[in-house]
Amino acid sequence: MIEKKKNPWLILYITFSVIISFPSPSLFAETVREPSVAGYFYPKDQKTLIKTVDDFIANTQEKQIDGKILGLISPHAGYIFSGQTAAYSYREIKGQHYDTVIILGPSHRVYIKGASVGNWDAYSTPLGKVAVNKEIVHALLDKGEDFRFVEGAHNREHSIETQLPFLQRVLGNFDIVPILMGASSLKDCEKISGILLEAAKNRNVLFVASSDMSHYPDYINANKVDQKTLSLIERGAPESVFNAEAEIFKQGVPNLSTTLCGLRAVVTVMMAVKNLGGNFSKILHYANSGDISIDGNQERRRVVGYGAVAFYKK
Repeated sequence: MIEKKKNPWLILYITFSVIISFPSPSLFAETVREPSVAGYFYPKDQKTLIKTVDDFIANTQEKQIDGKILGLISPHAGYIFSGQTAAYSYREIKGQHYDTVIILGPSHRVYIKGASVGNWDAYSTPLGKVAVNKEIVHALLDKGEDFRFVEGAHNREHSIETQLPFLQRVLGNFDIVPILMGASSLKDCEKISGILLEAAKNRNVLFVASSDMSHYPDYINANKVDQKTLSLIERGAPESVFNAEAEIFKQGVPNLSTTLCGLRAVVTVMMAVKNLGGNFSKILHYANSGDISIDGNQERRRVVGYGAVAFYKK
């Protein structure tokens, strides 16, 4: 009997086909952005965090908005300073339903141009995981230079993370699109807002701008600067909000380094909600770090401002 010669290329092909038919489980491993400021900006213990957030919300006044909320501004400092102000924003959407929450915040540690989209499967907090809407994320990343994924900008950034426990306590099922804003012109903000609306069309979305207000003036000047900024926000004029910082700097307010650390996030959200039909805005609450007493002391020489704002339509 004549033995047939084996074809080495056929054997290699069959072997390779078997391998790719059963890919490594690691290819399907879930990618999760783990919390970086739990135990620092907010409690790491789950029960303590639940009580903290729920108490903040319970301490707010009754619901102030009669209409469909399309966007919010919420601060992102340590909860001991800004948590109560943030609660005023999230109190307004308690029990409501949104398919997706698009959160825009500043990149504090890493310089980026345009916007960086968090391309993970989920974000994790002590309260559990929040899914990332990969369909929208991929649609944004396909747009090229306006959107990219700069992982290093997200890893230690707190501006998005600090919003999540509040959202987890007031909403049911939802997913998120986490976006960090970098150096962007007014025109860039307008373009980015338009792309966001196109990517999220036919979805019930909520926009959240994560931003603190004035940084480091004294208590009296912080109140003056922040009330000026809030009045422009309440007027619904994103261009005026964007340009106001340069005008305020000209006044020479001692130690003032910014009017809104999330200026571009706020302006982009204002533009987006306006195009969604948002025709009303309301200041829900204002405070600054000088209002907080720690061990009986209030530091009012250098403070940071916090504002809660809702954008809605009737």
